[in-house]
Amino acid sequence: MLLNKTSRVEKSYALIFIAFIFFSAIFCNISKVNLLFHVSLILFIGTLIFSHKTRITFINDQPYLKGLIFPLIFLIYFSLSNLWSNNPGNISSTLKHALYLLTFICLYRQMEKLGYKKYVMGAVYIGMTLLSIFTLVMVDKTTLAVNRLDIAFPWAPDNVIDLGGYMAIGIFCGLIFIRETGKNWLYLLIPILLTSLLLTQSRGPLIAFIAAFILLFIINPRYTKQHIFYGLGIISIVIAVVFLTNFSAIFIDRLESLYQQSFIRFGIWQNALELAKQKLVWGWGFDQNLTFINSIGQNISTTHTIYLASLLKGGLIGFSMLMMVIGYGLLQVPKHIRVNHKIEGSIFIFSLIYYMSQGMFIIGNPQEFWFLFWFPLSVILSTPIKSTAP
Repeated sequence: MLLNKTSRVEKSYALIFIAFIFFSAIFCNISKVNLLFHVSLILFIGTLIFSHKTRITFINDQPYLKGLIFPLIFLIYFSLSNLWSNNPGNISSTLKHALYLLTFICLYRQMEKLGYKKYVMGAVYIGMTLLSIFTLVMVDKTTLAVNRLDIAFPWAPDNVIDLGGYMAIGIFCGLIFIRETGKNWLYLLIPILLTSLLLTQSRGPLIAFIAAFILLFIINPRYTKQHIFYGLGIISIVIAVVFLTNFSAIFIDRLESLYQQSFIRFGIWQNALELAKQKLVWGWGFDQNLTFINSIGQNISTTHTIYLASLLKGGLIGFSMLMMVIGYGLLQVPKHIRVNHKIEGSIFIFSLIYYMSQGMFIIGNPQEFWFLFWFPLSVILSTPIKSTAP
């Protein structure tokens, strides 16, 4: 009787977590959506406390728990860094967010163990496809070249670069969902996401996507003629859309401006590095931002790379902890590749490249970086489990 009740609770928090993933993909950082995560968190922790079977199963997952130590130490250290920042009272809030993120990682693992992985991937894929459709419908087509896909769907990520990152994550999750379900007609949704990624005119997400996607082809290739057919079909549709709408000229101009933009980023990174050197070992603390005007008169507050952000806030110690998290994640990639889960590795590689030129930091309430950093990390930390779909 007790086992049946535990099973029902596990199914409940799994379904609620999947709902959270789905609605978060569409409505970024909405408090009512975030309530779904809080409910799944409470039910999950409740099963660990009150269910002996669940607790023992969780504890016996030793290889996974060993890997969980790295994000745990990372989150605790940067939470404690509030103590030597300008706002030490913020430590309680950051510790709370650290708990959320650690639980998020564990909940994804539970989805794999309970056989719900494909539903999580489907929730991301369908959710971000709907986000793409709503954005394309609501965007002002007359200013698309200037505003890109910005100022369109009001609940999309605030930054159009993050929106491009969402589209890339959605494509990868879609490929996993198709692999897990065998429903090839779902390939029809990928051109929507890929077109939206191009229309954001965001070079960072596109470059990261292409680099990570190459991983699918050069490592342990197992694609069939059918895969090539679908791939060529998707590319043909996107190329047709690009040229029929004269978008090609716009995007070429964006690529040409990459040279000039690189110098602006280098200026930001140089300023961040000079500031970080002043407190090189421990860093300035969690709430430290940049405060300078760049060469084209913009007020800059973010480092535009998570790697320098970790150095600025946490010093060499904090940077080393981020490298340990990433390093362990990279060690997990071959384990996924060995069972032909290359796409999971691609998601993580995408995230690492994406954050080379984007983002300030990654600890906080559910928002863009939950999908763009913590979700790929959760995927790669969870070593493959044979599906036991309910």
